Amino acid sequence: MTTIEAPTTLLRVEPIHPTIGAVIHGVDASRPLDPATVAFVRQALLDHKAIFLRGQHLDLEQQGRFAEHFGDLTPHPIQELAGGYPDFEWLMQQSIRTRAEGWHSDMAFLPEPPFATLLTLPVIPPVGGDTLFLDLEAAYNDLSEPVRTLVDDLTVIHYADNFQDWAWGPNVDEATRNQILSWAARPVEHPLVRVHPETGRRTLFAVTGFARRIKGLTETESKGILDLLAAHVSRTEYVARFRWSPGDIAFWDNRTVLHRASIDFGDAPRPLQRVTINEFAVNGH
Repeated sequence: MTTIEAPTTLLRVEPIHPTIGAVIHGVDASRPLDPATVAFVRQALLDHKAIFLRGQHLDLEQQGRFAEHFGDLTPHPIQELAGGYPDFEWLMQQSIRTRAEGWHSDMAFLPEPPFATLLTLPVIPPVGGDTLFLDLEAAYNDLSEPVRTLVDDLTVIHYADNFQDWAWGPNVDEATRNQILSWAARPVEHPLVRVHPETGRRTLFAVTGFARRIKGLTETESKGILDLLAAHVSRTEYVARFRWSPGDIAFWDNRTVLHRASIDFGDAPRPLQRVTINEFAVNGH
């Protein structure tokens, strides 16, 4: 880890897991941040991969302004086409819980996925609904040497087919429906193992979620390797659990983290307020 001295004594980092997850104290995300604080928060993100700021109570505009300290915002293309995130009532009518219930890296179906995500929950379920974060770097490091050698040079093909049923959402006309279905059928290639552009460390990337098959392998070979990796990375020692309180922010690095919602909140609403940051701006502003 790189040590960056806290610009004030109010700033401190409280880890919640040995390798992934930490609460950052002393940051008011509703106000402009000075460069030293931005550097401190960004280094905490690189060190802990997922960080949390308690009790910030930001609206979407404030959340976007905070995120812009770390790079340019990038929209979810299918969500924009669908007229926003489908409302909870419609999702329940279609028997679609949420696309966040399985391990995934946000928008890995894009050629250049967002480097980070900031999430807050405007409404917290009475029980359950935690978010879980999975450390893909630690999981890669724990692979046996022969398996690391096997996966190091493989390429995975990703699809956005998880979102194809959004084409029949309540705000979607026929032309937009065809655009969404086109997105869902568009293959994108990513290396199975990436060198993190800021830390220089090797990490698995998005082995579940939008990952569909390994380029150049048979279907049986591809499924065997992806299933093996999915079982390996989801072991509990790589997972940190974040329990939401009102106003909290979760901020994580999609390049080395998978995340998912804990689907234990019954029929209670759990709307998302989310912004994502473009990887092209990895050095912030």
